[in-house]
Amino acid sequence: MLDTCRIRAVTGTTTDPVSGVVTPTYGPVLYQGKSKLQSQQPFPSNPDAGEHQWTPTPLYLHLPVTVSAAAVVPGLFVEILSSVDTVNVGRQFRVRSNDRKTLQTAVRVLVEEVSS
Repeated sequence: MLDTCRIRAVTGTTTDPVSGVVTPTYGPVLYQGKSKLQSQQPFPSNPDAGEHQWTPTPLYLHLPVTVSAAAVVPGLFVEILSSVDTVNVGRQFRVRSNDRKTLQTAVRVLVEEVSS
């Protein structure tokens, strides 16, 4: 794992009184360290609703096995801090599912990209 991420909980939001921009607020860092982004499936799906079509590409975030999978739960916020692929730096994700299995070699959680 050559990338670095930070995982925190979103605790609420604040609104700038002048611009009206809503910004999330975060709790303490639950994990910061090694990580890796990995595609979940080779081909994305192309759902459509009404006249809108989009292409979600599910991703897994891999974390060292020493990270407690019980602590990485759905709804947490992930930010990529450094990456071998510089395009990934700054990308933000929400954890969709946690991971628990026998003899696991990494914690693998399903994430979805958060866009503003």
